[in-house]
Amino acid sequence: MKRFFARALAACLLFGAALIALPSRPLAAADDAPTFRQADKSLADALASGDKKTVAALLDDRFQWVEANGKMHTKTQVLDDLGQFAADNEGAVDVRTTDFLGQVERVLGIHHNQRFAHLWVKNAAGWQAFVFLNIPIPAERPDTTAPPSAPTEADKVCDNPCKTLPYKPETPAQEGAMATWFRLKNAEWHPNPEDWAAHSDDAHETLTPRADILKLQHVEELAEERKLYGENGGSGGSSVLSMRMFEFGNVVIMQAFQGRNPNAKPTSWNLRVFLNRGDGWKIALSAQTNIS
Repeated sequence: MKRFFARALAACLLFGAALIALPSRPLAAADDAPTFRQADKSLADALASGDKKTVAALLDDRFQWVEANGKMHTKTQVLDDLGQFAADNEGAVDVRTTDFLGQVERVLGIHHNQRFAHLWVKNAAGWQAFVFLNIPIPAERPDTTAPPSAPTEADKVCDNPCKTLPYKPETPAQEGAMATWFRLKNAEWHPNPEDWAAHSDDAHETLTPRADILKLQHVEELAEERKLYGENGGSGGSSVLSMRMFEFGNVVIMQAFQGRNPNAKPTSWNLRVFLNRGDGWKIALSAQTNIS
């Protein structure tokens, strides 16, 4: 019996020594930081209870809420009328979330018979809401079997936004995003489905008051335009009247006012996301609502 206990004691000592010798694994900073989903739920709970302090902590200082009619609200305005913002964010269905390189989260869905596009960003303070955009859903679904419209006289010229923009990039990332923008707009102006596809992320989605279009459908429409009307059969779209860019690692968010006439008031508010997964800058979201 003494021999048994001696062997057991020796085994325990050896095991304990082995545990002491194992290197300890330091906890990553992310282990203590709230995840995006936790932040998203915390915002929903805070809005439901009217907790203004928590809502304020979960909104980026540059936060914007844009209604379906184009009316814009800053963070300060949202906090001053929390009830309206809380009511707007109830009843979400068909919610789809896409992670962009751990720096930006895209949330798409439907509420109040409107589409919505939400962007969350990872700041030093953790995950914060950056943009909440509502987009009308048309009363009648567009006829996807109808051929694309023929280009107009105005479509023959595209300086802004195909060649110039009223913004000077401040970083290499912004320069990369803008260069991709010009490639995309020219691929729409002179329909080039292959080049457009090469500069759009597989997760790209276009949301407008007219339709919700995935990457493949956009490429197919460009191919049909080229087939019907030739290399000059497209449109570069409306002019960018003013814009801003925000950088989060290898993700760039663009916000822009656009309109057909550069000298008139804007007719739409636009939100775009560009990212670089290591194979060049590509567009990952294009969403807009009309200003009424």
